[in-house]
Amino acid sequence: MGMLYVAFFGAILYLVPVTLLCRRVAIKTTARMGWAMAFLLIVLPVILLTTGAMVDAARAGA
Repeated sequence: MGMLYVAFFGAILYLVPVTLLCRRVAIKTTARMGWAMAFLLIVLPVILLTTGAMVDAARAGA
């Protein structure tokens, strides 16, 4: 359970500056560029971490 708190705290420390950065980019350039950066900096790591966790869980179960 303690690891969950560490992961949540790390996610907050990562997501707040990245969200502000994407918003700033969207204001300075275009909204489309802001969404593209948000996908690359927020969604893509979540997909990779989830996929990695699923592969690791499958190996541990085998």
